Amino acid sequence: MTHLMKRTLLLYLGLSLVVLAGYASAQSSSDVTGTWVGSTIRGAATMTMVLKQTGNRVTGTIVGAGTDDGRVDGIVDGNTIRLWFDQGIDDTPSLNIKGNEITGMLSGTEVTFRRVGRSS
Repeated sequence: MTHLMKRTLLLYLGLSLVVLAGYASAQSSSDVTGTWVGSTIRGAATMTMVLKQTGNRVTGTIVGAGTDDGRVDGIVDGNTIRLWFDQGIDDTPSLNIKGNEITGMLSGTEVTFRRVGRSS
């Protein structure tokens, strides 16, 4: 094998590793397990969610959301979460997860949740 062929092979191997590492990190989902406190953009309502994530499935409760208070189920996909209330009858658009913050529309109002505790 010539020197040029070895360099080319090493270059392709290195690029392949970079692409695979990027794909793996893009596919990893956020972990939303914990207690989240949020409010609407105008601060009119304060809500608390306690979530537990297993794989990409989420279960928990929400308080302060009015008629949607109670059990909540959801699915995390990468950096988004979709929630269902009332055993799947009422749902939300995808909410964005960024570290310890979840933002998006909930019941027609823009909300921001911040994680205040991590439960096991």
